Amino acid sequence: MSHVRALVSWVLLFVAALVVRSLRFGLVFVDGEVRFPHGADELYHLRRIWFSVVNFPAALLFDTYMNHPEGAAPHWPPFFDWGIAAFARVFAGPGDQHGVERVAAWAPPVLGAFTVVAAAGLARRTFSPAAGWATGGLLAMLPAHVLHSSLGVVDHHVAVGLFATLLLAAAMRLAAPLGPVGRPHGVVATGGMIAASLLLWPGSLLFVLVVQLFLVAQVLVSAERAVALARARALATAHALAAALLVPFCAGREWEDFGSVSPWVLSNFQPLWFGAGAVTLALAAALWSRSPAGAARPGRIASALGLGAAGLAAAWLGVPGLAAALDDAAGWFEADAFLGVILELRPLLAPDRRLEVGYGSAKFSHLFWVFPLVAAGLVGQALVRRRGDVGLLVTVSTAFLGLTLYQQRFSDVSAGFFALVVGPALVEAFRAARRRIPAPRLVWAGLGAALAAAALLPQAAGYRVEALASLTSLRGDRIGFLPHVRRRIVLERAAHWLERATPPTRGYLDPEVRPEYGVLGAWGQGHVLRYYGERPMVQDNFGPWGGRSGFEAARRYFASRDEGEAVELAGRLRARYVVATDRGSGQIPPRPGTLALRLVPVPVAGGGLALRGRADEALAQHRLVFVADDADLAHGPGERPWRVAVYEIVRGAQVVGRAAASDERVRFELAVPLPGRPSARYRAEAPVDAAGRYQIRLPYPAPSGYTVRAGSRRESLALSEADVREGRTVAGPSFAR
Repeated sequence: MSHVRALVSWVLLFVAALVVRSLRFGLVFVDGEVRFPHGADELYHLRRIWFSVVNFPAALLFDTYMNHPEGAAPHWPPFFDWGIAAFARVFAGPGDQHGVERVAAWAPPVLGAFTVVAAAGLARRTFSPAAGWATGGLLAMLPAHVLHSSLGVVDHHVAVGLFATLLLAAAMRLAAPLGPVGRPHGVVATGGMIAASLLLWPGSLLFVLVVQLFLVAQVLVSAERAVALARARALATAHALAAALLVPFCAGREWEDFGSVSPWVLSNFQPLWFGAGAVTLALAAALWSRSPAGAARPGRIASALGLGAAGLAAAWLGVPGLAAALDDAAGWFEADAFLGVILELRPLLAPDRRLEVGYGSAKFSHLFWVFPLVAAGLVGQALVRRRGDVGLLVTVSTAFLGLTLYQQRFSDVSAGFFALVVGPALVEAFRAARRRIPAPRLVWAGLGAALAAAALLPQAAGYRVEALASLTSLRGDRIGFLPHVRRRIVLERAAHWLERATPPTRGYLDPEVRPEYGVLGAWGQGHVLRYYGERPMVQDNFGPWGGRSGFEAARRYFASRDEGEAVELAGRLRARYVVATDRGSGQIPPRPGTLALRLVPVPVAGGGLALRGRADEALAQHRLVFVADDADLAHGPGERPWRVAVYEIVRGAQVVGRAAASDERVRFELAVPLPGRPSARYRAEAPVDAAGRYQIRLPYPAPSGYTVRAGSRRESLALSEADVREGRTVAGPSFAR
């Protein structure tokens, strides 16, 4: 019966965590569609998931719809997406893309709830049942974890958090005091979880490195030779197993932008790193068992450091490209003009570049501020009781909370470690207080509930707002979207227009086929436009890691002040359409006079739009074909509609004609029709030379004719679609007297 009660308790914890992560149900499932909360990395995961569902068991390893026209290999490993695709084929099938989206949307809360249960189980195993429930209850509510595991947030980081917790659980067994037989436990589990974590995301190496450093330090500080030998051999075995599991997926891979030994991606680096670690630890153990160097701790430390230094020097000098790859990898933490625009790479307490201490409580509850105290208490306990497993837990948790203070991107993994330290420490503090201050059980229960409510108050308020918004949406009532959500909706409208109104491109689900043309847009908008528009992107949300050539070319295109140069560059990129917003390339703020701003139409009095810039600088080879905005969505006070403009790059008709020598300019005007909205006003001017000749390139067909003026005289000029598309030379109206 006790086993049944325990199982029910674990199920209830899982369900509670799942419910908290599903509060935005009405905001994700809208009118039979799935609206993914961020509209960024989720949509590339969805692309790969849908690819694998259709082409199962294949994975999308090279994407011709990235970095157009060259294509690129996604730097994310495929296993997260492939796993979801395997489930989606069972529950939806290759003929139901919306069904696949629904299955994928539920993956994050399910994985997040499993992480809560895993953390609670680890705390229960390490400390006590009460510590397990405290850890699970805290992590179930912690925004730093909920935000990355909420309904619809389809990103590998939710699985990274789960795998990190499982790896920590395995490594804590390896670090625990030796059993009666004098051998560490968890060797196979640790090696296996190291490999699994890296195959899920190469960036997990940072977490693995913290674990490695602790376990190696534990070997070196062991007082007894037998203990040091046992731990060194166990750790060598774990490293060897990790290297063996990684070899089939890493060895021999060559990346155009990363080389063959980069820790950024799966490459020769990972099996080399763990293989070298296994060899070094095995050699150290052999040396300690057969020579006086292993008799005392100083000798073991000196000999191990010598072996390690020799191995690093040999690899540094003998492995081609290793030095450059490690130097490049160090840039992960460097300030960069491009990286500075990414919110998750900013400090936790200063995301807007000014100190905001409230962000600590908002992400980690008010308990964020007691972490140093409780961590110090656990460290003292670990030292007194010689609990290496607890020492590893505190080390990992402290390291990742420090990394989160530097860059928010580590908050998802850090949240689980935070709960594993704070939850058990609070239980122990509560028990100590009860022992010293006698009071009825009911009083202590009420006090504990009050303290928990106060600590989690910011989270409860935030979840209440989200739940109310979700219910409002489910009732079909109009809700006010945040600006970033409205902008994503507008981008989706532009993407859907591309999909239905532009010529289809081949190879969306077949990387062996090259698409006919590509689309230029801001880097942070590429995943939306590609997924919903099914068109190749020159650059996307991956930035330089999705193909440096396309990323740099897009920056040059939007920063160009000369339309002719920009069109020539677009021609080399085989880009036919441009999706323009006030972000330009998204990499740097748009500057006056650049194409980035000239492509953004502006509203005019009385409705409609005008194309930006002076008439004598009118765009000649970009024709506006679609505009979308968020004017129909609820806005806050003082907020203006945000719009997206889609242009087609054309040759433009070359119009030549004559005017009176006294005329300085010939003016052209046209009302450009736009789908579902008032027309845009296009104005251009052609100078008249001393011989009375003028010429101009015009990007719009006009069956009913441009209005052409020279002085007080007025004529009409009709241009066909073929004139504009083929760049024909057309005789313009004559104003010669």
